[in-house]
Amino acid sequence: MKLHRFVALPLFALLATAYGQQSGDNQTSTEAPPPGIRYEANVPAGGQAPPAMEIKKPGNLTPDRAKAGEGLFASMNCDGCHGGGGPGWVGPSLIDGRWRYGGADEEVFSSIYFGRPKGMPAYGGVLGADGIWMIVAYLKSQPPPSIVPTMSYENVSAAAPAPAAPAPVAATAKAAAPASPEQMITRYGCTACHAVDHKVVGPALKDVAAKYKGQADAEARLKEKIRDGGSGVWGDIPMTPNPQVPDQDLQAMVKWVLAIK
Repeated sequence: MKLHRFVALPLFALLATAYGQQSGDNQTSTEAPPPGIRYEANVPAGGQAPPAMEIKKPGNLTPDRAKAGEGLFASMNCDGCHGGGGPGWVGPSLIDGRWRYGGADEEVFSSIYFGRPKGMPAYGGVLGADGIWMIVAYLKSQPPPSIVPTMSYENVSAAAPAPAAPAPVAATAKAAAPASPEQMITRYGCTACHAVDHKVVGPALKDVAAKYKGQADAEARLKEKIRDGGSGVWGDIPMTPNPQVPDQDLQAMVKWVLAIK
């Protein structure tokens, strides 16, 4: 019995030492990330494929470049999928610290520049490396939300301020003017994937109108497509479902799209 214990302990120590050395080697690895690759299966934003390049982080991701990235984030309709400031909407949050393809600056750059399968366009051909680094700087400057949807409430800081109560509405305030169909198209994020006269991620809206032209049930079919989503009609990228759009607004947008010449 004593001999058995004498042999087992050194063996365990040897294995533990080997494991520790391996873990240390992994932690101290300074291997550079692999060069960027243009993924042919991904969809280029605006039809402009990003040129292949090696990803090299610049040293000037300063606050002013983050501010410029904020403007690009809005002008390229990133907020149509990810929400204003990137908290997530149709697409995932970009500020909650959870990254499907990695959260290092170079990995976030790669996701935007080269795109990702199933919905994330490649913006490298439209913005170039410099513009995308500005967006990376902007995203990394955003404070994380106080509550992440899948977090346990026990992990949320008790010091987080409670949301302020909404200010009372004055009795004399006028009702907001109803939005036009063009404004609704932007409000509900349609412009993140569609433009009127050219393909972005999804087809041009004028092409959608042409496809449904003359069909007796055009309005009903297009409403169903927007509401439920789908794939395979205009390519491999799926159409995101939009159950949040009220029926009245959906009807107005469908009529407007079908009237495009």
